[in-house]
Formats: sequence, structure tokens, C-alpha cells
Amino acid sequence: MSDKRELFEQSSQFRHWRYTPSSLGTLRATNNKQGIARVRQSLLAESSLDGNSARTAEAENNMLTPADELGLINYYLQKIRDYATVYKFNSTVKATAITFMKRFYLHNVVFDYPPKGIMLACLYLATKVENAFVKIDDFTKPLARTKVTNSDVLDYEFVVTQSLQFDLAVHHPYRPAYGFFLDMQAYVEDITVLQKTYELAQKYIDQAVFTDLVFFFQPAQIALGAIKLAAVETRCDVDQYLTSRFDARALENLYPILDNVQEEIRKYKPVSMKEAQVIDRKLILCRNPEKNPSSSLYKSKNPEVPYVSDSDSD
Repeated sequence: MSDKRELFEQSSQFRHWRYTPSSLGTLRATNNKQGIARVRQSLLAESSLDGNSARTAEAENNMLTPADELGLINYYLQKIRDYATVYKFNSTVKATAITFMKRFYLHNVVFDYPPKGIMLACLYLATKVENAFVKIDDFTKPLARTKVTNSDVLDYEFVVTQSLQFDLAVHHPYRPAYGFFLDMQAYVEDITVLQKTYELAQKYIDQAVFTDLVFFFQPAQIALGAIKLAAVETRCDVDQYLTSRFDARALENLYPILDNVQEEIRKYKPVSMKEAQVIDRKLILCRNPEKNPSSSLYKSKNPEVPYVSDSDSD
């Protein structure tokens, strides 16, 4: 485990994308506050153009909270999973796209960049990063009914890449989970039970990628926490493996981490379409006019750019 820890600490994921729960909450709250300030400033500028002061009042009554932003983002993280299934992308592509979107909204807010376009750009970028590239025409073809065009995806791609600081390497728990599964075969007598445990752990890892665990813990720790959670249901003696492989001091540090991982996975709750639509309707009213192609302010600053509308949550 120490070798894996030292190796992971050399990664950009450890250096640039590690937070505590409190620091992550503070970052999101600060971004939200700054985003609201930009919206207010832009609304004042827009009202000076069209004289529509009622628009400002309407936006003020519908400003999104950090929890609202996170709820809408999480809904579209789920849509990444749905699209990945349609395209038959593997778990790594899906998890990388989800992580990209999570990272993007650590430096941006939904007032400026509504999640639907960002979601598609993150998924398309993930196909390139994870060697599952598809042509843009093939990528947008299944989206024809939603009127998504090639430019809807490509126009956001550089914005996403820049916000990620061109740091595109993502490490997931899937590979270490498989490593633990192989290693445990020398310590667990019932291989059938171990196989069931590993398969269930995969499902828990699928849930874990939607949580903030990626910002708190190493992939190997998330993997082992998912295995331990699965072992409770399959009655697989994972503790025997842990006590055989790690000394008492290491386990004293490891067990609280695994408990936290299991708790976060248990707490995960998908955001319903109904919940997302409520937030999305509020966002329509408080979106930053400077970034909204349908606004008077945007048109005045970008007269050559054609109107592009955002469709509602689907």
C-alpha cells in the first residue's frame, strides 16, 4: 500500500485535485457568491440597454444556492452515465467524463455555463483521453432529436480543457479494485464468494464516481472501501485479508478511511428529473446575460454570433 501511495502522490490528480470536505464546501460557496455578483453586474448592464428592470428583480428571486448548483450538476453527471450506455463506452470513459465535469465546476458556475453543454463536451473529451475516440458527426448523430449540433460540443471543448488546466490524467478505483481481487485470491478460501464480492464492489465503485470521494481519497482506498462494503452483503472475510497484508499501525489509519468511503457510497442519492427541472427553471431566470446567447447584453457584445438556445433538462 505504501508503494501505491507514493506512486499516486506523484500524480497530478494528487497535487492539483485534492481537497478536504470543508475546503471543497468553502470553494463551492465562494464560487457561487462570485457567480451571483457577476450575474447582478451583467443584469445592470443589460437593463441599461433594454430598460427591463423587472428582469433583474426576477433573477434576484431565483438565484441558485451552492446546493442548487450541485444538484443540477449531479443530475447531468447521471446523464453522462446514460449517454455512455447509449454509446457503449466503457466504465473508464464514463468515469473520466464525470470527473472532468466535477473538476470543471470547481472553477466555474452554472450561472455562466449551464451543465448540459459542458456535460457533452466532457464526455467527448473523455473519449479522446481514454482512447475511445469517435468522430464528432458520429457523436452528435444520436443527439439529433435534441437538436444538438457539432458546434454545441466543440465550442465548449476548449473551455473545458482550459478550466481543467490541460490536466487530463484521471485515476479511477477500477484498476486497483481488480488488483485487490487478484491479491485476495491467496487469502480468501471461497473464490465464488470473492467473485461475487468483486462484482458487487464494481457497482459500488460506479456509485462512488458520482460522489466527492475522488477529491478526498486515493483510488486504491476507494476501491478497498467498495470491496469492504460489498463484503458485508456477500459475507466475504475481507478483514482476514487486511490483517494478513497490513500491520496494526497501517490498519489503524486505514480503517477510518474505509469507513468514510463506505458511508459516502451509502449516502449517495440520485437527483430526480423533477428536482433538476425545478432548478433548471430557476437557472433560466438567473443565468448570466453576458454568457447567454439569447440575451440583449450578449448580442450587443457579440453581434456576429447567431442565437443558440439551451433545451430544458431531459
